[in-house]
Amino acid sequence: MSSARQYRDIQTGFTLLEVLVAMAIISLGLIGVFSSLNQMLGATSLLRDKTLATWIAVDRITEMRVNGEYPDAGERDDVIEMAGAEWLYTIKVSKIPDMSMRRLDVTVGFADDSDNTVATVIGFLPQPQATGENDAVRRFGDGYEPLDPNVDYESEAPQ
Repeated sequence: MSSARQYRDIQTGFTLLEVLVAMAIISLGLIGVFSSLNQMLGATSLLRDKTLATWIAVDRITEMRVNGEYPDAGERDDVIEMAGAEWLYTIKVSKIPDMSMRRLDVTVGFADDSDNTVATVIGFLPQPQATGENDAVRRFGDGYEPLDPNVDYESEAPQ
């Protein structure tokens, strides 16, 4: 009996069944980790696309405001390249009843998948003010002194 007992005491390590169970547990854990990583990558890609599409829409609205455009009601579209991709944007201009404003609905999607909208931004354009030839147009900075950071202008305001 002493030789059999010595053999059992010397033998250390895992059996094949224990190794297989451990590998199965590790593989299930890794499947969960990779699934989570895949979801995070998909969400990151979607957020990047939505951000870029929103920037494009806001840029179009800002461009129309800066240029003083006041378009008639209707729809127009164009393709623009940004961040290595081609984007299709559509601007739908609507009249606002009883107001001298235009509503802009700008939808943006990928140019190769025009049925799928990535982002929509709504903006408004006021009617530009008519200026005559004799009217002086005052631009930012014309005739203004720079503000002094050491002066409290709120306390000097007339009541």
